[in-house]
Amino acid sequence: MSSVAPSFHPSPTNRKLIAIVTSSFLVTFVTARLFVYLVLGHLLPNFFLEVRGVHVHHFTYGVFILAGVGLYAILKRPEVTTRVYRTMTMIYGVGLALTFDEFGMWIRLEDDYWVRQSYDAVIIVVLILVKLAYYRSVLSWGKEILAFFIHFFARVMRSLV
Repeated sequence: MSSVAPSFHPSPTNRKLIAIVTSSFLVTFVTARLFVYLVLGHLLPNFFLEVRGVHVHHFTYGVFILAGVGLYAILKRPEVTTRVYRTMTMIYGVGLALTFDEFGMWIRLEDDYWVRQSYDAVIIVVLILVKLAYYRSVLSWGKEILAFFIHFFARVMRSLV
């Protein structure tokens, strides 16, 4: 029985959609970080929402945006080639950025915006999006690197024996 790995070859349309998600993700992440720096540096007024003394972090907005986009996609099922779908894709990127910008707060359950895990999560999400858009290129490069290491370690093992 032969096992064939599933292949993923993004169409030009999918690449455009992933580019929209990635660009809206990056713009939102940079904008959110910039606003936080400016507010904490007292260069902008404090516009953070507080409910009964509890600060509502922007990952909360991101979760609601992701839930709204997901529900809309399920109920309306817009065509992939429409402007509505592209707009929905952009809004998805915004929600993703707002959510993952404060990823460190999810896993640490602390009100600490500056943890390293948030930056790491943003980098990982961007890399995954780029990988999805350029799967063939990344896969080909990965296979070359893997073949190099296998060949290298095989030579090392032969020289040890």
